[in-house]
Amino acid sequence: MGWKRYFRRDTWDDERARELDTYLQIETDENIARGMTPQEARYAARRKLGNPTSIREEIYRMNSLGMLETVWQDLKYAARVLGKSPGFVFFAVTVLALGIAANTAIFSIADAVLLRPLPYRDAGRLVMIWEDGSTYGFPQDTPAPGNFSDWKTRNHVFTDVAAYSWDDLNLTSDGNPEQLTGDEVSANLFSVLGVSPAHGRDFHSDDTVPGAPHVAILSHGLWQRRFEGNASIVGREVRLDDEKYTIVGVMPPGFLYPDRKTEVWVPWQFTKEKLADHSSHFLHVVGRLSLGVSLPTANADLATIAKQLEQERPDSNAKIGAFAVPLRENLAGDMRPAILVLFGAVCFVLLIACANIANLLLARASGKRRELAMRLTLGASRLRIVGQMLTESLLLAVIAGSIGLALSVWAAQFLASLIPTGIAPLADSSLGGRVFLFTAGVSVLTGILFGIIPALRVSGLDLATSLKDGGGRGNVGSGGQRLRDVLVVSEVALAIVLLAGAALMIRSFENLVHLDPGFRADHVLVMRTPIQMQKYDTQARRTAFYDQVLEKVEHLPGVVAAGYTTWIPLTNEGGATGITIEGHPEPALGQMPIPNARVVSRNYTAALRMKLVEGRLFDERDGSGTQLVALINQTMARSFWPGENPIGKRFKRGTAHADVPWITIVGIVGDVHQAGPAIPARAEMYLPYQQQEFFPPDYLAVRASGDPLLLAEPLRQQVWSVDKQQPVADVMPLEQLVGENLAPRRMQASLLGGFAGLALLLASIGIYAVLSFVVTQRTQEIGVRVALGADSRDVLRMVFSRGLRLFSIGAALGLAAALALSRTLGHLLYGVSSSDPVSFLTVTLVLGAVTLLACYIPARRAMRVDPLVALRYE
Repeated sequence: MGWKRYFRRDTWDDERARELDTYLQIETDENIARGMTPQEARYAARRKLGNPTSIREEIYRMNSLGMLETVWQDLKYAARVLGKSPGFVFFAVTVLALGIAANTAIFSIADAVLLRPLPYRDAGRLVMIWEDGSTYGFPQDTPAPGNFSDWKTRNHVFTDVAAYSWDDLNLTSDGNPEQLTGDEVSANLFSVLGVSPAHGRDFHSDDTVPGAPHVAILSHGLWQRRFEGNASIVGREVRLDDEKYTIVGVMPPGFLYPDRKTEVWVPWQFTKEKLADHSSHFLHVVGRLSLGVSLPTANADLATIAKQLEQERPDSNAKIGAFAVPLRENLAGDMRPAILVLFGAVCFVLLIACANIANLLLARASGKRRELAMRLTLGASRLRIVGQMLTESLLLAVIAGSIGLALSVWAAQFLASLIPTGIAPLADSSLGGRVFLFTAGVSVLTGILFGIIPALRVSGLDLATSLKDGGGRGNVGSGGQRLRDVLVVSEVALAIVLLAGAALMIRSFENLVHLDPGFRADHVLVMRTPIQMQKYDTQARRTAFYDQVLEKVEHLPGVVAAGYTTWIPLTNEGGATGITIEGHPEPALGQMPIPNARVVSRNYTAALRMKLVEGRLFDERDGSGTQLVALINQTMARSFWPGENPIGKRFKRGTAHADVPWITIVGIVGDVHQAGPAIPARAEMYLPYQQQEFFPPDYLAVRASGDPLLLAEPLRQQVWSVDKQQPVADVMPLEQLVGENLAPRRMQASLLGGFAGLALLLASIGIYAVLSFVVTQRTQEIGVRVALGADSRDVLRMVFSRGLRLFSIGAALGLAAALALSRTLGHLLYGVSSSDPVSFLTVTLVLGAVTLLACYIPARRAMRVDPLVALRYE
């Protein structure tokens, strides 16, 4: 049948009606001509033709679209039915829309972090290669150039291996001085990743030869922001770190490897000696697996090379392993378990919502029991009734899904902060095709899930009983009330699981917030002033710069203390060096103590309010040409001088035979959690910048008497008064940095708490709905009880006992499930056990209290039943 005929069915029906009338008239006239009476002639004509109505109906069906038309009719019927219950529709759509929006938003993040292909050629073959320095406290350590060179030449599993290192560059041309986050890379980095510049050329191997002309490639964002997208940028010279660099290329939009902050890439110009260095660990290495090579095979090959290097270079490679991890896994970090936990939580919320709507649909079906029985009696098939009810539930789900998709756009933007900076190319809040398909699938599945149970229950109607009973208080088949009870028990159990998980996460977050990090972040402003090593090429020049800046800063009004350091807390967990301790046996290979090292100024500890445990802090005695001194933290004191007082003890950097001076310990300070409050402090030492030439300080920390942000511009001016070309970057309150470090855990706890709160609300509504329905259903029974002498307490006990029984069963099942599932949260918790009894007891009491409130409202209504009214109730 053609579509034109379908849309002209009414016209065709009118034409067929006229044709049939004409035929009957002609046949009647012929019969009259044969001698029949008009009445006999008309009857004979109709008998010959048949039933005109049936003929028209058959022709109408021939011009229909079969199942599609049936579905359309069901949709119109469902819309009319739902239009008569706006309150129910509003509640159902709201609950489902929230659940679907939460699922869609979390899935969009999961899609970006875990599923969406990385924007590199054959990204599944890309891996990051790390050193395994677990013996020294660095299970995933940055490789040394010498190890990288040997991996590159000796491996049998990679098509190519590239490397890069962080290299912030000071741009001092084309406007104000600016610090750019950049990378110093091997010439083959972009070819390993499978990405080419959008403008200009890639790096050549000649660019990495020491003494070759300096060249650079810009990110698309920097090209647009600083150079206004000028097409003639290729071949233009700029000054980076006070050196001339020629721009040879611009990367395509969206390419921000290794993270969203990177704006410029320059080729390294390592000497042969540097490439043979196996002791300085600062590179990041990425490799492309050969076709058909699996990750275990690659790791076995790397382990073999590591063993060879350990035998060849025991002084630098003792107990140093090597391993590879997929690039996506490396970039995603620890986000995978957090996202999976959140995804499980929103699925639980949606399941609770489905149970709630299913319960309400069961109640609605019970109210229409007599109507449905009548339709079945008149010829409607049970399958047809089930189809109509499923259409009603699917219509609700589609409406809720559309609203949920709109809400998820906002929610995804809010949740985008969960995406690690390493997934920068994917960190957008746009909802791609997979997300739309997911939403559509969830909507349909949800509609079937909460609609199928009431629909199947209706299909089991006892027609004789249903037609004899009233339509307002009967049940939809046997066991209907038990089914509603099961749904409520399921809601309570799921709510308990969510509440328990949220309680554990919230307690863990509170422990982190109240943990002493070893410093005070309030009223502290931090900024980076990375010096240009070509300009400040001697220890004396660097010291003079720091001295002048600190002198000017400390005299600013509102400044309490100011200090320089190589890295402020939460910016770098490494920066380590091996030491030899005076008076201790020379350590065996692979057992040298390797503490973290921070090069600081005299008042750095005062700026951060670090605690002095024993001895003294740095003062004016600790300058150039004086005895080398150090502060150590408590962990270093306990680890390297157990049972001893380390004050006055000495150590040196390197081995016992190294030609370097000894360093005397003058004080012990409290541990600082450099890598984050949840990560234990490592052994750490602090050295005066006047006495040490490695790790030049980059960060200036200033403690203010008031709002630290008010000092931002005066501090910049003071730095520029010392060196007008010195970039100042990353100006922020230290509290902001601490907040950013805690933000993922705060968001996880907040989201789980929000989902748990929604689950609590839905579960309480479910209990209330069931008990309210029970009271309505048993109005006559309650009236009889009251008429026979039952008092209000008996009625109250009847309603409360049912509600508390449902709660008890659900709580028991939920607690058992929560204890089993809480183990998946173990790695996300801090300072609280995954089976913490306080958390489980608290959530049980909270849900129990809400259950009592949900029971009280229908119980109060039951207590007020008038026996005379109840006995007449139908």
